[in-house]
Amino acid sequence: MKSENNIYFIDSSALITVNRYYPSKVFPDLWKYIEELLKRKRMFSHEIVFDEIVPAIGPKDEIGKLIARHKSSFYPITNKQGQLALKILANFPRLIDPRAKKDEADPWIIALVIEKMEGVSLFGKDSDFVVVSAESEKSDTKIPAVCKHFKV
Repeated sequence: MKSENNIYFIDSSALITVNRYYPSKVFPDLWKYIEELLKRKRMFSHEIVFDEIVPAIGPKDEIGKLIARHKSSFYPITNKQGQLALKILANFPRLIDPRAKKDEADPWIIALVIEKMEGVSLFGKDSDFVVVSAESEKSDTKIPAVCKHFKV
């Protein structure tokens, strides 16, 4: 898999991890690379992730400021994603907390990637879709396990 052909779909956990453990003052090249991927339309996510990272009111942290400049890279919910999210949650009901007060992005990120993989590719046939998450691969209820199940 050639990395220049990758299309990245990033989860909140990965963005939060970058912000918390890899500050731009210490890792400026990482932050430049993330911004370049966003500018070149090689990194995307879901609007729910945007809402988790960028506060509607009040000050934004460093990752919030970066993400806010690239809102167009965060896709809205579609009917197809809704159907896929139901299928995902039927297979992995513990992917989200049913008592959560707001939407959780995990099933939506995976649904978005499946939707893009199934649809006419805007990215070209040589592109590989990569889900970026800081969640444990050891858990059978987290994004990596769900992606593996759905061949993402």
